[in-house]
Amino acid sequence: MNIFRPSAFRPSAFRALALSLAVPLSALLAGCDVGSADSTTAVIADNDGTIYNFAGLYMHPATSGTNALPLVYPNQEGGSRPSGRLITSLRLLQYGRTLEAFDSEGQTWSGSISSLQSGTATFTLQGRTTAGQSVEVAGTLIYADQQSTMDATWIEPAYYGSLYARATVAPATTNSPTGDVTLAASSYSASISEVITLTAGGGTGSNSWPSSVAFGTFFASGSSATYTRTAGTSADSVSITVSSGGDAASILLEFD
Repeated sequence: MNIFRPSAFRPSAFRALALSLAVPLSALLAGCDVGSADSTTAVIADNDGTIYNFAGLYMHPATSGTNALPLVYPNQEGGSRPSGRLITSLRLLQYGRTLEAFDSEGQTWSGSISSLQSGTATFTLQGRTTAGQSVEVAGTLIYADQQSTMDATWIEPAYYGSLYARATVAPATTNSPTGDVTLAASSYSASISEVITLTAGGGTGSNSWPSSVAFGTFFASGSSATYTRTAGTSADSVSITVSSGGDAASILLEFD
């Protein structure tokens, strides 16, 4: 007697089960709404007033050099694996609660952050694999020391697995009184020849920038500056500081 019945597989029930397993933290965070009423505002803050930006290039933490590891597992050849080509990176963009992403295989994603508390955001992304299968990614983004960890479930109609990745992101900040200097960058990780734009805000006087920055070229004028990486390895990083009126702000750029 054959006890395995392929015809009994029901994608709708499978997807419902996967979603119920994907975001157990959402119930814990339900009482904490994202601190912005506008889903496309530039920043979001938790109930303590701490501002987070989870945008960055997400890769497997064990990826090094040319050894790019898949973000989703299990992924065995001939066994359980996502449909289409495996993705090895995910470039996440954040506009307030709204998320966009572009993966290493050229697919685009869209989604949102539903709640945020103490550096942990609950989020979802929707997209498709290169095989055309619809995908929902549901889980958390966890901030710690200018690093964001994406810990989520990858859900297809006939497959679900885990997605785990990490990115260098903007440092968490607090709502500052007028006069405090702020410094933001277009990206907080730099590849060779990549141009990073920096923007200073606040302050009570003219901005003072460094005359040069290691491993690259640096130009500054007024409240804006650009850094272009020309050297260095993934083991290197640079810190850039701007000062104004006795106050200063710094960012750290890590190298891909």
